[in-house]
Amino acid sequence: MTNDEAHSAIVRWVAAKTGVTTIKAHQGGAAPALPYIMVNMTGFAEVRENAIDIEFTETDELNSEDEKIVEAAPVTEMEWRFSVHAYGDNPTDQLRPIVSVMKLSQGTEPAYPGLTIHEASQIRNVPDWINNEWQPRAQMDLFARGIIRDASNVDVIDEYSFDIAQS
Repeated sequence: MTNDEAHSAIVRWVAAKTGVTTIKAHQGGAAPALPYIMVNMTGFAEVRENAIDIEFTETDELNSEDEKIVEAAPVTEMEWRFSVHAYGDNPTDQLRPIVSVMKLSQGTEPAYPGLTIHEASQIRNVPDWINNEWQPRAQMDLFARGIIRDASNVDVIDEYSFDIAQS
């Protein structure tokens, strides 16, 4: 799973759970009509220090010794952090369905195969001073976990058979 796939999945999940138009942060273009929600990916990190496993896959490409190239992909559990912002009237009410659905096991089912939303922060009321007036805003954080497999080519180790003889 890529960072973009995780981000897109969270945007779709938030839109489905709130019923409010939801966009990715920094996607460019004009903002949608109010009310709307924006999801910003703030970072990601490994959940554990070591990979869960390493998957080896033989490719059809040949190396300089006419042997198939092998890719190694560490299977790593990652956690993505998202900042969710609501704009328009009653923005805290726009985000409330997220907190409610987090209490239902069915509501936190994966938003994407292998992506699990596992934690939500408090909802913060954060009005902003824009064009000489206060505009209502709200913000919360979402945390999701999933697996990544970033592959790299590795050298092939030839297999040899040997016999042991005792004299």
